[in-house]
Amino acid sequence: MKKILILIFMFVICTIADAKTPKNDFSSVINDSGIDKHSIAISIKDLKTGKPVYELNEKNLMHPASVQKVLTLIPAIEILGDNYEFTTSVYSRGEDSYVIRLGADPYLKSSDLKKLVNKMNAETIRRIYVDDSILEKKDWGEGWQWDDDMNVLMPRFNSYNLDGNLLKITIMPAEKGQTPAIINPSKYPLVFFNHVVTGDKNDVTISRDNSVSANTLVLKGTVNKPVILTIPVNNLKRYFNVRLANTLADKKIYLKQNFVTDKITESDKKIESITHPISPAIDDILKNSDNLKSETVAKLAGAKAYNDTGTDITGIKLFEEYCKKIGLDCSKIRITDASGVSKNNLISADFISEYLIKNKDNKVMESLPTPGEGTLTHRMLPIKDNLKAKTGTLGDSSSLAGFLTTKNGNKYAFCIMINDPTSTVSDMKTLEDYLIREAYLRL
Repeated sequence: MKKILILIFMFVICTIADAKTPKNDFSSVINDSGIDKHSIAISIKDLKTGKPVYELNEKNLMHPASVQKVLTLIPAIEILGDNYEFTTSVYSRGEDSYVIRLGADPYLKSSDLKKLVNKMNAETIRRIYVDDSILEKKDWGEGWQWDDDMNVLMPRFNSYNLDGNLLKITIMPAEKGQTPAIINPSKYPLVFFNHVVTGDKNDVTISRDNSVSANTLVLKGTVNKPVILTIPVNNLKRYFNVRLANTLADKKIYLKQNFVTDKITESDKKIESITHPISPAIDDILKNSDNLKSETVAKLAGAKAYNDTGTDITGIKLFEEYCKKIGLDCSKIRITDASGVSKNNLISADFISEYLIKNKDNKVMESLPTPGEGTLTHRMLPIKDNLKAKTGTLGDSSSLAGFLTTKNGNKYAFCIMINDPTSTVSDMKTLEDYLIREAYLRL
């Protein structure tokens, strides 16, 4: 917090500083940061004319991180429509069977399954089918890092999205020096190597031991109060089936046969649907940089555009066709996912700033966060009403792109990308903030 207050104070002081400072002194800002200028790409363009006003390594291909979400979200919403609803439905099939048609709804909860099960006849039900054909079976993006498997910000995703694809366990302390209990209310099968000891403070770490099994978790540390830990689900279909079986059991329905995958037929009759609007997803993607929702929306758009199962390929194809439509050459860049998580994504700052200009009036852009919102909650607060931008953070990469109205009332589209393994994320984001400050004051 102290560092944040210092940055805000320095920003305000610089805002009222003597205007004799040389105009567009971006080089001094970069040199003062200590970050190698070769690891920085910048493109700032006049929003009205499209002409560049400052560039640095603007054609270099860089890892865009989550700034990429802006690029893939716009064509996805154009296809789906801003009134689109994620829909999960249950159909009756004959007198004793039901089909649950999945919609890959990233907001679907276990409590929603209860509403679907309540429409089933407990006296006659013999079998439940699941139509999971809306998205491909692949549940992680190309180039995603395997060692991020326990990262709650990067859960797996596919047709079986449920509970954010995360589960929670509770560690309950015992007598001091004793082993605490682990409570897993989801009933999803997990094996725990519990090395936690009841002590004087809460300091627990958790990791997955794939050398034993993907469902084996190792817990270490100390605990003195109940601790709730969030864990990414490693097998979404299995988790969905477990939660569905639990819901059926609550209604005293016990099926002799496992759930079978099968597509909806014309003779199946819809009897109930659970829906969630897409509008919160747009905000979650742009303001909170939600990877699950970004990937899901892109694939669903690909499914609708080509009347097929949603895949990475259909989502990327949709983006490429959109670029052609707006007259933007995307042949020299590479995207492999929707969210920017993959290190295989390579885009130039010039491409992103040009993309922003061509979409400056797109309704989706209204959801870009301003300082004080989402991932910009503690950044650049003095110019809250003059900036709308998407942030990006990925290992040794940091990025910022959006729209800036300067002190003089001029409007610009900009993109800043920093790929520097020798600098901290904090240092890279501080440089981004100072570059925006310089643009705000001098342009």
